[in-house]
Amino acid sequence: MKTEKNAIGQLQKAYDSLAWMNLTAHLYDLTEGVRDGRYGMDGNLLDKDTDDCYGQLLGHIRDYAEAGENARERILKALPKLREHVTERAEQVQVFSDALMIYEYLFNRAEYSFRTYDKPFDNEEEAKEILRAVFRSEDSAETNLRIQIMLSQLPVRLTKSRFFDLVRGAFSIYGNSDTEALSGFRYRIVSAAALLKQSDDRAFSEYRRLTERLSEVSFDDLTEDECNEWEDCVSDAADSLKTSTDYLSGLQDCINAFYTVVLLDAGYEDAETKGYMLPATGAVADFGFALLAGRNEALAEGSLGPAFAYMEGKLEPLSERVLKDEAKIDAYCENDPEFKNSEEGKTVLLVKRLMSTSSFAPLSEQETVMVDEAVLNRETDEVITLLEESLKGRSKTYNRAVMAAVLKELPVFFNSHTEVMNYVLHSLKNCSAEWEKRGAVEMFRRMLEGAEQE
Repeated sequence: MKTEKNAIGQLQKAYDSLAWMNLTAHLYDLTEGVRDGRYGMDGNLLDKDTDDCYGQLLGHIRDYAEAGENARERILKALPKLREHVTERAEQVQVFSDALMIYEYLFNRAEYSFRTYDKPFDNEEEAKEILRAVFRSEDSAETNLRIQIMLSQLPVRLTKSRFFDLVRGAFSIYGNSDTEALSGFRYRIVSAAALLKQSDDRAFSEYRRLTERLSEVSFDDLTEDECNEWEDCVSDAADSLKTSTDYLSGLQDCINAFYTVVLLDAGYEDAETKGYMLPATGAVADFGFALLAGRNEALAEGSLGPAFAYMEGKLEPLSERVLKDEAKIDAYCENDPEFKNSEEGKTVLLVKRLMSTSSFAPLSEQETVMVDEAVLNRETDEVITLLEESLKGRSKTYNRAVMAAVLKELPVFFNSHTEVMNYVLHSLKNCSAEWEKRGAVEMFRRMLEGAEQE
């Protein structure tokens, strides 16, 4: 056990070193984004709020650089609240992004109704082209991804009952999983259908007003000019939310790294790495403060060169080592409950969560148990009811867009090449609007190209 405990200690020191380097690199990148105008400082209420969070983090970093251990207690009290606030903001950005994705889908297709075409749409030939595109790879994972893209773009011509049957069947797959996996799937379905609750916080007021206005649009009566105006409006809002997501994610990466070093410096400090990184981080923090105050000062780069030179060639192998060895933490805690429940053990587990690959991972221990039939049925029924209620009183056009978004999140439900072909033909033949079919096929091709480039 002593050898294992020593290994845990060495891993914590590696975490400290990695966190210091991550903090320096992430904070520099984030501050460069603020300086270049990519992030914040543009009058947007949401970004103003994120600017404030960024300023709070800079203040804590400056406090730590100046006061060291004397600032530790107050910083550890403040960082969880700051992190939680940033997480809540990121979750709400996703909520409004989900809503706009539905309308982007609708306007992207509506624009095809104003075009003229030289020859009629051939259902059979287009279906063959789609099938060739879907099955051109022998890799099953890639094929499944292409099928999901296809489902998200082709005209949805399913009855509601058939749609709900598919959703119910997808949930049944999670009967042998744990509650964490089931919760994740539920979230994806509710998110895709734009059913997550919108915040009434003032920071999101412009997006809330936009979605309210969009809910009143009649797609059957749109003029071409109106369609173009709405499409531009939705696209601009979606781009703004994407930038906000990047800003919040970058900020959260900095918070996670700083939180880690403050936790570990007391007992597992890598003094050499800290000696290079702390002056550089302090210089960037000072520069960030100047930016937020509107002062166009030069970044004091004297400490950055040595810090980045020290990092060169170290980040990747250190990240790989940590990723490889972190399973030892769980194993050690399972074998030594007393350590797990001690302050040291709690710190070790907290650092592991902070250093995970998910910027917004929950920090509290998540209890996971196997899903039983009662839980599965309850979760399934709740989501089906949510979907049923959301589709009531909405236009058929809107409902089909929601169904398409949900279908993309379902595990592939076709059992053969023939079933896929039949679905494609059914979708095309039962869509009477030629422009809708053309738009769907064109968007399918565009999305495949985008997936290939990624």
